[in-house]
Amino acid sequence: MTDTLNSASFLDSDRIQLYPLPEGERTDGEGSVWYVIVRKEGNLPIGRIGIIHCHPEWKNTRLQIVIQDVEKRRQGYGMEALRVVERLLFDTLAYQRIAVRIAAFNNDAVQFFKKAGYKLEGVQEQGCLYNNRFYDVILLRLLRDEYFRKGVNS
Repeated sequence: MTDTLNSASFLDSDRIQLYPLPEGERTDGEGSVWYVIVRKEGNLPIGRIGIIHCHPEWKNTRLQIVIQDVEKRRQGYGMEALRVVERLLFDTLAYQRIAVRIAAFNNDAVQFFKKAGYKLEGVQEQGCLYNNRFYDVILLRLLRDEYFRKGVNS
């Protein structure tokens, strides 16, 4: 699976390119592929998007997006990266579902994925420990047929 995800030298859209992060720079083990989100204008790395806990035999995975450059947040780069990866997973690899897990205190991320069409699947109570405090984890997902109904793949 990760060979398939890494086979392209990069993934492309209007304003960004996604470059596979070298294996030596990954910290979450096998079954995951991280891409550096690079803004085409100025060839500037602005974040990362990870396809994590891939299960090709089950046709599902999880995603995580981080836009490290605070000045580049809320400019559509994260959504553009998400659309590129959704197209790869649903159109090219015929995955059935993409899930995300977000700490409840990260309301911006929850709203981002809801805006992208992800649906609430549930809440994992006290599923995250952060700064010596437990927080709930919001579980969201997007199914293949929902993706195609949205029409964003065209």
